[in-house]
Amino acid sequence: MIKVITYPYKLTLLLVVVTLFSCSKEEFDIQNLNGNKISAFGHGGMGNRSTYPSNSYESILKCLNFGANGTELDVQITKDSVLVAFHDVDLSESTNIAGMVNSLTWSEIQNAHYKNPLYTSYSIISLDQLFSNIDNLNQYDFTFDCKLNYGNENIDTYNSRYVNALEQIITKFNLINNVYIESQKEDFLTLLQQKNTDYKLFIYPTSFNEGLDIATRLNLFGITISTDYVSKEEIEIAHSNNLYIAIWGIGSKSANSDGIKKNPDFIQSDKIKNLISLLN
Repeated sequence: MIKVITYPYKLTLLLVVVTLFSCSKEEFDIQNLNGNKISAFGHGGMGNRSTYPSNSYESILKCLNFGANGTELDVQITKDSVLVAFHDVDLSESTNIAGMVNSLTWSEIQNAHYKNPLYTSYSIISLDQLFSNIDNLNQYDFTFDCKLNYGNENIDTYNSRYVNALEQIITKFNLINNVYIESQKEDFLTLLQQKNTDYKLFIYPTSFNEGLDIATRLNLFGITISTDYVSKEEIEIAHSNNLYIAIWGIGSKSANSDGIKKNPDFIQSDKIKNLISLLN
């Protein structure tokens, strides 16, 4: 007797085949200065679409625990020279207090909380607190996006305070090999370079050509740039000039994949879990 294969069986077999093909891992031919691998960085931790506020301890810790190589974080300096992880120009934009970080002391800021109803249990964290509470700290890398909000302070005085505070935190936690420092300001990067030639410094330009000019002229470590403003070919040019490239503005799974294909050295992603899965 001939056994007839029923339609449900055929449908199940088709679904299995489709699933196998859809789950096949995308292959990438990565060629860069970073040992032909891309370091996966969270953007402010888990990214700006996370259940945690960007730059919070909880967001950063979850990012690292997922298996990221490290994370980018926004860094500002208080009136009394404490470095904090915070993005906005004025605290009132996202917290329950007002004023620029630079105009307030750490004691005036540390009890502030985020005002988004989902985030009210989360507070601003200092870099000292952050690094004191990460196990196996030196197995991770960190990019400091230095937000230079001068307010009414003299620029030279502000830059000097900031550079000294960076030196202190990097020295305290032995992070000289684990920190990348990015800024849009040439004078700030030059001052850092004068402080320590071992700092890995990145210019954060408005265009690739501007970044290439500044990075080569100042002999910087690299360029940080939005993925929308740089092509694979331009990244190849940077690499030929021995400049590392970090890209950001990665807000979707498809952007992760497209970013990888450009062969940067570092990707700062708002979809860090997906990026990790693509690279591993």
